[in-house]
Amino acid sequence: MSKTRAFFIGLFCIWQFSISQNNPNLEFFLKNARGNNLSLKENNNLGEIGIIQSEIIKAKNNAFQIDATAEVLFAPYFNNYGRAIDITTTPSPNAYGYDVGITNGGLYSAQVNVTKNLFNQATVANLLFQNKVKTDSISLSSEEISHNISKNITDFYVIAYQLQLQEEFTKEILKDLEKRLQVVELLVKRGILQESDYLLLQLDIDSKHLELEQIKNNKEVAISQLYSSSGMVIETIETLPEPLFYFEKSFAKAERFYERKFSNDSLQVLAQQKVFDNIYRPRLIAYGNSGLNAVEIPNIENKIGISAGLRLTIPIYDGRQRYYNTKQYEFRKENLEYFKDNAEIKLKNTINSITSQLRNLEKNKALLEKQIQKQENILEIYKGKLVQGQVSIVDYLNVVQNYKQNVYTQLQMQTNKWLLQSQYNFINW
Repeated sequence: MSKTRAFFIGLFCIWQFSISQNNPNLEFFLKNARGNNLSLKENNNLGEIGIIQSEIIKAKNNAFQIDATAEVLFAPYFNNYGRAIDITTTPSPNAYGYDVGITNGGLYSAQVNVTKNLFNQATVANLLFQNKVKTDSISLSSEEISHNISKNITDFYVIAYQLQLQEEFTKEILKDLEKRLQVVELLVKRGILQESDYLLLQLDIDSKHLELEQIKNNKEVAISQLYSSSGMVIETIETLPEPLFYFEKSFAKAERFYERKFSNDSLQVLAQQKVFDNIYRPRLIAYGNSGLNAVEIPNIENKIGISAGLRLTIPIYDGRQRYYNTKQYEFRKENLEYFKDNAEIKLKNTINSITSQLRNLEKNKALLEKQIQKQENILEIYKGKLVQGQVSIVDYLNVVQNYKQNVYTQLQMQTNKWLLQSQYNFINW
C-alpha cells in the first residue's frame, strides 16, 4: 500500500507541476523576474563587497601595519686621487660625488617596520559611516529595481490577459455566428432568406476569423514579452489566470520611499563632508623598526638594532579648501531639499489624478454593464426573429457588432482599471 500511495502522490505532484508550468500566474512571473534580474544580482554582490570594505577600513586604520624593507646604496666618487670610480668615505677635495656627510659612501639596510595609527577612532568612524551609507544606498537601489519589476511585469501580464479575454470572447462570437450560419442556410433553402444573406454572414465570419488570428498573434507577442522581461525561456501557455495583486488604497504612510531615498542621499553628502574633514584631524602615528642599518661594511654584523618613535601631524593651512568644501556641502543639501519638495508635490498630484480616474472608470463601467445587459436581451430577440426570417442579416450583424464593441470596451475598461491600480501601487510607496 505504501508504494502505491507514494506512486500516486508522485504522480499528483508531477501533474500539479505541469499545470503550474502551463498556467503560470502573475506571482510566478514576478518571482522569476526578480530572481533573474541582473541588476539585483549585481547589487547583492555589491552589498557583500560593502561588508568586506568595512573590514578593510578597520584593518587599514586600526591594525598594526608590518612590512619588511631592504636597501643597498652605493655613492661612488669620480676622479678620486686618479681613480676613475671609487667608493670611499675619504674622497679627495677634487673628487666628484655626493657630500660624504650625506651618504657616508653607502647604505646597507634590512629592517622590519611596524606602524600604528593612534587615537583615530573618529576618523575610522567617519569612514565606516560613509561605507554604511553607500551600502544602504545599494539596498535602496535593489528595492527600487524590485518595485519597478513589479510594475512592469504586472502591466505586461494585464495586457496579455486582456488579449486572452478578447480571444475567448471572439471565439464565442464565432461559435454563435457559425450556428446562425447553419440556420440561415436552411432558411435560404426554404426560400425565406436570399443567398446573399448567407454569403454576407459567411463573409462576416471570415472577417472574425482574421480578427481572431490577429488577437492570437498579439497575445503571443505579449506573452513573449512577459517571459523575456522575466528572464525566462519562452514557453507555451494554455491559460493565464486572472491577475491578482494587492491594491494599496491608503495614502497615509509613515515614511515613503522618496523620503528614505532623500535621507540616504543627505547622509551620503554628510558622510562625504565628514571624510573630507578627516584630513584636518591631528594624526599621531607610532612606529618602530628592527634590523640591520649601516653606512659601511666593516663591522656590519654589529649594526643590528632597533628604533621607535612617534610622528605627530597637525594641519595648519590648506588654502581655504575646507571653507570651499563646506560651501559645496551646503549647496548639495539645498538641492536635495528642492528635489524632495518637488517629489512630494508630484506624488500628491499623481495620486489624486489616478484616484479620480478610477472613480470615473467605475461609474462608466457600471453604465456600460447595464447597456451590455440590454444588448444581450436584444441579441436574443434578434436570434429568435432570425430563425423565423423576420430580420435581415445586416440588422442582425449590426446588433452583433455593437454588442462586440461594447464588450471589447468593457474588457478595455477592466484592463485600464488594473493598470491604474498598478500605477497607484507604483506611485504610492
